[in-house]
Amino acid sequence: MGEFVMHRLFPIVCNMSLTASVVILAVLAVRRLLRRAPKVFSYALWAVVLFRLLCPVSVTSAVSLLGALGAPAQERSAVTSVVEYVPADIVRNMAPTVTPLPQEPFPAEPGKNIVSTAPSVTQPAAAPASPLSGPVAVLTLTWLTGMALLLLYSVISLLRLRRRLVGAVRLEDNIYLADYIPSPFVMGLFRPKIYLPSTLTETERGYILRHEQYHLRRRDHVVKLLSFLALCVHWFNPLVWAAFILAGKDMEMSCDEAVVRELGEDIRADYSASLLSLATGRRIVAGMPLAFGEGDTGGRIRNLLNWKRPQPWIIAVCAVVCVGLIALCAANPKGSGTPTEDPPASQAETGQWPSVEAYVQQVMLSQTEARYYAENADGTASGQPHTAAVTDRKLEYLTKGGELAGLDPDGVLEEWEYFYLVKLDVDTASVALVGGQYYDDEEYFSLDDRHVIVALRHDDGSYDILCDDSINDGGDFFGYHNTMEEAIYDWYVTDRKLDLPLYVEDWIDQINYNNPNDKPGNYPVHRYDVDGGYLYIPTSAWIMADVTAHRSHGHWEWYSGYDTGSILTVDRFTQTLEDEYITSRKQGFEPLDDTKQIWKRRQGGINERYYFYPTADGNGCWRVWTLWTDLGISNYVHIFIEPQVMYLMAESFTPTESLPAAGASTRTTMTSTYRAEVDGRAADLTVSYTVEQRNGEPQLCSLDSARARNVHGWEQVHLAATVEQHQSLFGSGLYQYLVPVSYEADRGSGWETFQAVVEISLTGQYSPRRTLTQEELAAYNAVMDPAVRDESGDIVDLNIQPFSYFFSSYYENVRNLNFEEFIRYFPDSGQATEAEFEALKKLDDWPFKQVARMEDMPVPIHRHTVSSINEVLTRWGGITTSDLDTAGVCYLEEYDAYYTYTSDFNMFYFIAESGEQVGNYVYLRKSVENGNIAVLTLRLMPGTDEWQIVSHWRSGS
Repeated sequence: MGEFVMHRLFPIVCNMSLTASVVILAVLAVRRLLRRAPKVFSYALWAVVLFRLLCPVSVTSAVSLLGALGAPAQERSAVTSVVEYVPADIVRNMAPTVTPLPQEPFPAEPGKNIVSTAPSVTQPAAAPASPLSGPVAVLTLTWLTGMALLLLYSVISLLRLRRRLVGAVRLEDNIYLADYIPSPFVMGLFRPKIYLPSTLTETERGYILRHEQYHLRRRDHVVKLLSFLALCVHWFNPLVWAAFILAGKDMEMSCDEAVVRELGEDIRADYSASLLSLATGRRIVAGMPLAFGEGDTGGRIRNLLNWKRPQPWIIAVCAVVCVGLIALCAANPKGSGTPTEDPPASQAETGQWPSVEAYVQQVMLSQTEARYYAENADGTASGQPHTAAVTDRKLEYLTKGGELAGLDPDGVLEEWEYFYLVKLDVDTASVALVGGQYYDDEEYFSLDDRHVIVALRHDDGSYDILCDDSINDGGDFFGYHNTMEEAIYDWYVTDRKLDLPLYVEDWIDQINYNNPNDKPGNYPVHRYDVDGGYLYIPTSAWIMADVTAHRSHGHWEWYSGYDTGSILTVDRFTQTLEDEYITSRKQGFEPLDDTKQIWKRRQGGINERYYFYPTADGNGCWRVWTLWTDLGISNYVHIFIEPQVMYLMAESFTPTESLPAAGASTRTTMTSTYRAEVDGRAADLTVSYTVEQRNGEPQLCSLDSARARNVHGWEQVHLAATVEQHQSLFGSGLYQYLVPVSYEADRGSGWETFQAVVEISLTGQYSPRRTLTQEELAAYNAVMDPAVRDESGDIVDLNIQPFSYFFSSYYENVRNLNFEEFIRYFPDSGQATEAEFEALKKLDDWPFKQVARMEDMPVPIHRHTVSSINEVLTRWGGITTSDLDTAGVCYLEEYDAYYTYTSDFNMFYFIAESGEQVGNYVYLRKSVENGNIAVLTLRLMPGTDEWQIVSHWRSGS
């Protein structure tokens, strides 16, 4: 940090100070010419000085005061530059140089000790390495010390003033009366208040209020704070001190004139008398307050007595002079290295935007209005949208999703997403939030959708924006693609109407369903490229068989994920088509028509087809084989369409020599099956999942779906099962996953919900698993049952364990435990004392604030020390209170305890009906209301007999 301040920041401050010095001298010269003009013009001129003191960069212009004086400038972008009298990192330069400041005489204001020429800076001679390191370090430290002292002085002055405001009485709105202040003033930044001496007469109060309100209307309190901050940064420059004092004088005089102009010249005598009586007698050098009687009282009175209402032509001339000077002083000359003629075609930017960030910035700035719905008195949204002005914007995120080279001849295609918030000029409470809209802590609204950009990056780094679409309106850009490169490819091919195959298509309009009501919104299929061709495979329900050993011989195979026996294979043969026709006829196949492209065979309820295609290179042929059985096809919606889908898959095969690559997919859809048994009945549970190869290692990308199949014993089993995504856990190894699956089955008395765990192993190594015996279940239940029972099972006593309060709520992870429910009936560490009761009354969320005395409490107050709670949480859950959301429970830091208030009693328990152990995890299950089941997942602690809770959840929740 010290290196940055000395080598980078301090030179920047010096350059800004030197640049501002030239501008200050120019403003002083013009200010003298405008000495008889309304002071509002003199005051406006100081804006460009403030800009120069706070901003090191400015726009370039061929017409610039600094350019006319030969100021050295360095280009920062195509339209901006920075003036550098002192080169950046001067200390580390072997031969440092300081560019002389341009000399330009300006007339001084009479009676003021202001030099008529800018201070000169001479060029030091070259010296050995780092000759300025020591002096610059001293100067930097001195600069930081002076800045800190000024800020400290301001803070102390403000604190002393605030002490004098104790007892101030609100008069109206933001106006207050105070007894111990000598003069009216404005104080505060975001909610400024006007403080008036309580001794003011009604007449004085009227025009003094107008004076202060003019300050607020013009945001003078903000300007003064910024001016003081600039003074703190540039305290070493005497011209900045002069500017600070004169700008304050012009600020006050312009407000004086505004009051007289509004109320009439007759008040000048009374107004001047108030100035004399309320004068502070000193100049306030601080960011606050903005005092009525501050500064040059005599000068302000003389200005009032000499004031006359200006003619319109005088106002016009003054305005032109001010605008012209501000423009001349604000602009920088073009920086060194800026081309003076058009660059060669090979170097010219070919894109419209220098960066995607620049484009997004322009989009944000171009939004000046936003549509929103107003909130009605009853909390509903208005029927028609309203329009409000956008006062500010804030970028939430801008991220690059991927890129694709080789498709567009002019450059690289990139996908970006961005989202920004806006601030409106309406009251936040009046805006109804609909459709997922929200506003953040700074009251910026999310009224627009997230956007996706496709951009073309040229070789020189510039960009053309090809599309900018709303994600919500246009759907998910990634969609069913395996990679972002595929998504970019499909968008570009579609947008440019190129004769190239897409990666993802939708077949929904080509499939006939047995029940039109079951027809989904889409049926996505994904292109699969083989060596010399491609075909489309549905994104779900079709599994690629592991035939890696045969793939080098030109063989690929897929089968139905619904275990119907349906198969599709793709094979490449070296034989000619005529040879394959002869072989097919010998196998009992017959052509469908004279083209002989499709051959069919049906025998024993088995339906087969051959689809033949010539190879793209003319060597051999392709054969696509489909097979489905009458027994395997049923009226279930996704199985009924299998023959149609298989024929479409076969017909989609296209031989080709090569295709543009779009990021080779490394994802594979796979399945894992477990046979779940209940009371002698069995069902096969199959989970489909996607695996991706990353750095040569398999990684589980997603759990896609689950299905169930009746093996024996059940009346019927519902085909569709549910993957409990939030309950998936790592198994015994890095590539093993335990996936709970809920399914519905009928024993003969109606549908019931059951649950089992399907293990996914990416390496073929599986965890040991077994069903818990009745003795093991009884051992677990004995720990979790708060009741003491006799041999017949009747409750004869209670022995409530704190562990049982883990069952007071359902949670997918023990860290999401509902702490408020957990502690409601938790054993206390004693009753609260009177001192604790008084401390609780001071909490914002204490609900019994109306109760004055502890003995009047309607319910007892229970203290629960954090140590006693953590003892239970750590033993049985491996967590502490710091891992939980405890915001809803009253807490006293001085006692390190939580407090509850209840007079009733409740107990919780979990009596498992069945369970199994898979690796180091135990799953206990019991039936609950509405045919659902509750599952308690435990983690066995290695090397011990102990276990801890992982989750407590319920199906259907």
